[in-house]
Amino acid sequence: MYTYRKETLPNGLRVIYLEMPHIHSVVISAYIGVGSRYEEERKLGISHFLEHMLFRGVRCFQNSFELFQAIDTIGGDIDAYTSPEYSAAIIQVHHKHTETGMRILGDVLLGGNFRAADIEIERRIIQEEMKQFVDVKGDYVGIDDMSFSLMWKDSSGGVPLFGDEKTIASLCTKDLNAHYKKFFVPENMVLCISGNFQKSRVTHYVNEIFGNLRGHLSVQKPPLKTTQTEPRHLFKKSPSQTTSFKLCHKAYPYKHEKVVIMLLLADVLGGGISSRLSLNVREKLGLVYDITCYPTMFSDVGSLDIHTSTKKENFEKTTKAVMNEIHRLFREGITEEELSRTEERVFSQTQLIMDSPLAMANWFGIEELLLAPKTPDTPENQAQKIHDVRMDDVQSAISEIFLPEKRNFIVVGSYDLPSKKRTTAMLK
Repeated sequence: MYTYRKETLPNGLRVIYLEMPHIHSVVISAYIGVGSRYEEERKLGISHFLEHMLFRGVRCFQNSFELFQAIDTIGGDIDAYTSPEYSAAIIQVHHKHTETGMRILGDVLLGGNFRAADIEIERRIIQEEMKQFVDVKGDYVGIDDMSFSLMWKDSSGGVPLFGDEKTIASLCTKDLNAHYKKFFVPENMVLCISGNFQKSRVTHYVNEIFGNLRGHLSVQKPPLKTTQTEPRHLFKKSPSQTTSFKLCHKAYPYKHEKVVIMLLLADVLGGGISSRLSLNVREKLGLVYDITCYPTMFSDVGSLDIHTSTKKENFEKTTKAVMNEIHRLFREGITEEELSRTEERVFSQTQLIMDSPLAMANWFGIEELLLAPKTPDTPENQAQKIHDVRMDDVQSAISEIFLPEKRNFIVVGSYDLPSKKRTTAMLK
């Protein structure tokens, strides 16, 4: 089990302590309210760039080599990532190296020392990273960014959320410093310590390392555009042996009262190897190698997404097979047996979160950053909610989510014009 405590430093930094005394590791993580949602079009990618630069802008190490060597020396792991709504930096160490881990993470977060030479090196690294999402013609084909843009930004979906060659090339030291000072302020950050540690000692380190952080948040999160009256689609032709697509239905935001039902529906449709899509599209028809359904959630919006890839000649058949499952779900709902089986599966997966200090840090840290609830929604509480779901609750959610006017279809790969017309007609 674990013990949850939350404290707020005098400077406004929220700190969550999750004591799990029967394990060996400690996770120290920070969640910062900054991402592509906050970026101007001409500076798209600056939050992701800044995440990279955190490891080069340290104060207590000569360079990133010394930093990474210090982490390796204690057998630790460090990582960072940027999402549209927030960024995170995480270090995991053996509990005997808790103080060292905290000081390293503090140096990464609070360094803010962005040298021009380091920026040029990191710019090249990011440009290499971007090539993962570019086809042989040089066109951007990141399907997740395209789906986000289509659903929530009313844009063409052709601009990567982490920037393109033009925006990345234009960013300079002044831009990164300004972005850092604007968002890396106490009230816009949550620090989470999860695992085997002594709280009295850790509290001392937290105050020593992070207590002098200053600044105030001067920006608000821009709203996403949620109005939609008919199905939307976005096709991107790309030379490939396969055609990938996402079928997304606008649904519920992070921690909505019906999120547990969305989790159940995702599992029924494509959560496991015995799910409807896996059995009918893969096992019976042999159209795909892998097909999944999962929720994508932000603080104020969310969607239920189906993702798969198939050969060009099977694209239309696969789309029809997926849509058949959506229509069947809408008409007939789910069975009592499916509800019972899926409840137990999702219940077990939710409880397993409590076995992982990283999963626990993410659970409480992200919730605190995005929603700042008076009382946190614990994993055990959500697990109990799953067993309280009734069949009429499920049917109500199905009738709310799987409507044509909430449907978004994103296709990347090979297709011809007739198949494009026929598959978009299926969306209605």
